[in-house]
Amino acid sequence: MWLPLRQLHFGNCVVIKIDALFMKFKTIIFDFDGTLADTQSSILATVSATLQELNLPVPDGEAINQLIGLPLRDTFVKAAGVEDEKLIDRCVLLYRELFDDIAAKTVCLFPQVKETILTLRQWGIMVAVASSRGRDSLQSFLRMFGLQEHVSAVLGEQDVRHKKPAPDMVLHILEQTASLPQESLVVGDTTYDILMGQRAFCRTCAVTYGNHSRAQLKQQNPDFMIDDFSELLLIVK
Repeated sequence: MWLPLRQLHFGNCVVIKIDALFMKFKTIIFDFDGTLADTQSSILATVSATLQELNLPVPDGEAINQLIGLPLRDTFVKAAGVEDEKLIDRCVLLYRELFDDIAAKTVCLFPQVKETILTLRQWGIMVAVASSRGRDSLQSFLRMFGLQEHVSAVLGEQDVRHKKPAPDMVLHILEQTASLPQESLVVGDTTYDILMGQRAFCRTCAVTYGNHSRAQLKQQNPDFMIDDFSELLLIVK
């Protein structure tokens, strides 16, 4: 159910306000992993393979899953307690060497993603991607899925100093697309994405089919929650 409702209390009366029902969005900023594409199994397998090859402790899949959406360096710090900067560098380099071969067999778009993005573009809404993934990897996936020409801006982890959940990626995209926060929507599957959008004063939409649970997402108070990507069309139409 995507419709955002807010209760306003006036004495003994309760008024239900429908927020942003007729909001016209100019720009929608998407996370990639867990929002546009199902990369979970690829990430879990690559993180595990990286740690095993470097003889580092390998946490269980759920622990790794909760870190998806953070910058890669932070993932290895939190997942395996890696603190040495040179060892973190080795983890990141090895991960990137291993990922492409693993991902080529497993990564796919979630249902209705491409069709929905094409419809958004037909309606004149700009589409952008803000991800903790590296920009080269992002652009490679967007080309593979036939989406690159439909995306107005792509920001990866190397494009900002302050990573998610800081608002920097969103702020850069707003500048690139000449968009105001109130006419922009940030869509993601983790609390890091929602917090990033909120800190940039944008509306936010959580997707419930990704890496964080509905309960986790609800605690971050997104403006919208959707169970299917195509429900975005109901929000912005």
